[in-house]
Amino acid sequence: MKLYNRILGLIIILLAVSSCQDDERLPLVVLDTVEKGAYPRLIDQTESLINLFDVAGSSYTYSVEFVDEVGGSLVAAYVVDLVYDDNDPSNGDNSSGPTEFIRVTSDQFTQGENGFLAAAPFTITGTQAFAAAGVSEDQVSAGDNFNFVGRIELTDGRVFSQSNSSATVIGPAFRGHFNFTMPASCPSDLTGTFNYETTNVWCDGSSVSGTVDIVANGGGVYTFSDWAFGAYGPCYNGGTASGNLTFTDVCLDVSYTGFTDSFGDTWTYNGGIDGNEWTIAWDNTYGESGTAVIFFTGGADWPITLVN
Repeated sequence: MKLYNRILGLIIILLAVSSCQDDERLPLVVLDTVEKGAYPRLIDQTESLINLFDVAGSSYTYSVEFVDEVGGSLVAAYVVDLVYDDNDPSNGDNSSGPTEFIRVTSDQFTQGENGFLAAAPFTITGTQAFAAAGVSEDQVSAGDNFNFVGRIELTDGRVFSQSNSSATVIGPAFRGHFNFTMPASCPSDLTGTFNYETTNVWCDGSSVSGTVDIVANGGGVYTFSDWAFGAYGPCYNGGTASGNLTFTDVCLDVSYTGFTDSFGDTWTYNGGIDGNEWTIAWDNTYGESGTAVIFFTGGADWPITLVN
């Protein structure tokens, strides 16, 4: 409770200072140039990802309390609009909104445990978000965003949103939670250790076999621990090929996205995926080359499709 009292006291002090300063020399205030305001403070939340492999099972749950100088009593309503951003308009731009998605009025508020009025936790399912945006599952692709834009309506008619609140409110200390996004994506985890066989090694035509790791860089981007797949052994007596050599997984569609090694040489890849075998015939501007076949674990087929 001490922490919240201190935060609330700081809000009031900053707002009071703003009323007697020149407009062009205002200090960093909580709600810009107004004397009194309010904002939704985030209490708790879950992951907000919409899994395109399981839209019906995807959801985002969060809870907020309403912070003002009188414990939230100035708040008349909490409203959230949905704006759908279609980032792949190749099949027509299905972007829509803003569409009112949540409206909670003060008669529905309860007393929160931190001394402020609060709303019951909100749960937004993937199915609800799709319906409100007016799109079906076959119209949504990875990278599309379901953007939720919130605002506080006060009893005196004033409205506060992220656009007229200071960075202090939105920052990690005050945890203002006006806006949030449920991105459409596909969970990706291709990490592991895999057997390979490399042939046609450039220096002597030899073959080599071993294991290679797929390492996650984050955001669906991966790299092999050795892009030469053992070929540097017979040619240089050891070493691995690394650098900005990556591939990216988007909903199990894999594409090569990094082509420069740690020495600045550019790499080219050919081949494809057929069942249990991922073939990468590679060469680079330094004159190195080879053909590797990487085998998926346990004899199963690779669960991905190569798109370039």
